Amino acid sequence: MTAAETPGPSRFVVGASRLLQRAFFRSVETVGLEHVPAAGPLVVVANHVNSLVDPLLLIGALPRPPRLLAKSTLWHRPFTRALVALGGAIPVYRRQDAGEDPARNLESLARCRAALAAGHVIGLFPEGISHSEPRLQELRSGAARIVLEGEAEHGPLGVRVVPVGLVFDDRERFRSRVVVHVGAPLDPSPEIARHAADRAGAVRALTLRIGAALRDVTLNFASWERARLVARAGELLAAGEGSDAPNRPDLAPHAELLAAIETGAASLARELPDRVAAVAAAVRRYDRLLRVLRLRDDQVAARYPARVVASFVARTLANLLVLAPLAALGALLSWLPYRTTGAIVDARRLPEDVRATHKLFLGAVLLAAAWLAEAVGAWALGGPWAAAALLVAAPPASWAALRFDERRLQLLEEARAWLLLRARPGVADELRARRAVVLAALEDLAQEWRRRQ
Repeated sequence: MTAAETPGPSRFVVGASRLLQRAFFRSVETVGLEHVPAAGPLVVVANHVNSLVDPLLLIGALPRPPRLLAKSTLWHRPFTRALVALGGAIPVYRRQDAGEDPARNLESLARCRAALAAGHVIGLFPEGISHSEPRLQELRSGAARIVLEGEAEHGPLGVRVVPVGLVFDDRERFRSRVVVHVGAPLDPSPEIARHAADRAGAVRALTLRIGAALRDVTLNFASWERARLVARAGELLAAGEGSDAPNRPDLAPHAELLAAIETGAASLARELPDRVAAVAAAVRRYDRLLRVLRLRDDQVAARYPARVVASFVARTLANLLVLAPLAALGALLSWLPYRTTGAIVDARRLPEDVRATHKLFLGAVLLAAAWLAEAVGAWALGGPWAAAALLVAAPPASWAALRFDERRLQLLEEARAWLLLRARPGVADELRARRAVVLAALEDLAQEWRRRQ
C-alpha cells in the first residue's frame, strides 16, 4: 500500500490514542487548534521530550492526525512494530542506530512526498531524538527537505508547516498535565522560490524558520535549575496577593507566563545583571524553603477562611463517599497491575524521557491482562455471565478508583499544608513575609520590562 493510499492513522488508532492520553494525563489542554488548516498538505513538526507519548499526543489531540515518521529501530521489536504499523508510520534510518542503512531514507522521503501530493498530513520531530534537556535541541533538516522536495517534484502543492509545542508539567508522572500548543502555520513560499537555484540555502533557511516557530510554542531554559526558578517565579506572579483557597492555574496560560518571564529575565539580565541576580537569589531561597517544607506557593498565599475550608472538606468527602463503592471494586481489579507497573519501571532505572512511555504502555498491557485473567476466574466461579459482567464493570470501576485516589491524595495534601501553617504560625508568618518581598521584587522587574517594550 502506498503513502497516497494511507492518509494517516486509522480511526481505531486515533480513538485508542485519545483513550490512553485521557487515562495517563489528568488534563490535556489544547491551544491554537484553529491554526490547523482544514484541508491541504501539511507537515506537522513538534518538540520531542517524551518518547512514544509525544506521537500519541499528536495523533490524539490534533483535528487532522498526522502520519508520523519514526526511527526504524521501532520495527525491530514486536510490540513497537505493531504500534507503528497500526499508526501507518514511515521509517527513518538514522546513522547513530547500529545496523541501519541511511540510504533507505530515499524511499521514506519519496513516500512522504507522495503523501503530501495526495493532500495528507505528515508529522515528525525535527530534533531527531527524544531527549531530557530543558530546551529545544538543534534541528535536523528533514522537515525542510520534505517540504521543498515535495513542492519541487509535485508542486505547486501549497504545503504548510504547522509547529506544535508539547509542554509537560511533570512528563514522567502518571496523572500529570500537558499542553498541546499549535502555532500559526508557516508558508514556505520564499524558500520554495529559492530552492531551484540554491537548494542547500533554502533548506537551511526553512529549517531556521521552523526552529524559531517551535521555540515560540515551547519552553526553553538554559538549565533545569533555571527552569525551576522561573517556574517558582511564575507561581508567585500567578498567585499574586493570594486568594481564599489554594488555586493552581491551568497549565496553558501558565506556560505562556513562564515563557514571558524567561524572555524578560534574559533581556533584563543583559542590562541590569546585579538586580536580576539579586531577585533570582531571593527566589532561590524561597524555593528552597518551600521544597524543604513540601509546600506550594499558592498554599502559602491562601488566606484559608473557615467557610472555604469547610466547603472544600465537605465537597471532597461527599465525592469520596459517592465514589467509594465502585472505587473499591476498581481497586480490587486494578491494584496489582498498577503497582507492578510502577515497580518494574522504577527497577529498570530508565532515562527520564522514556519513563512515561513504559508506564503508559506497560500499564495498559498489564491492566488488560489482569482483567482477562479475572474474567477467566469469574467464568470458572459463576459462568459466562459473571465473566461478561466483570469485563463490563472493570473499566468504569477502575476509573472510579483512580478518581477516588486523586481526590483522597488532594485532601491529604491540602490538609497537611493547612495544618502545618496553622500549627506553626511563626513559620507561616516568616514564609509569607519572605513571599511578599520576593513578589514585590518580581513585580518591579516585570514593570521595568514593560517600560522597556
